[in-house]
Amino acid sequence: METRLTRLEAIVPTLATREDLVCLENRMSASISRVETTLRSEMTKQTWRIIALLAGLLPSLFAAAIYVTRYA
Repeated sequence: METRLTRLEAIVPTLATREDLVCLENRMSASISRVETTLRSEMTKQTWRIIALLAGLLPSLFAAAIYVTRYA
């Protein structure tokens, strides 16, 4: 029993306090917010790139289809 108590007393100083957890939660919340903002902006950029690609590609394919139907 005494050895178990000694082990527990050795561990207690290394445990986090509520203030430590609150500080960690605040830092994690700020970090997650930054990641969400970055992810949203990158997804928006990627979406517009895809739209621009399709806006250029679809008329070209349509023109190619018309050319093939007329001259083939």
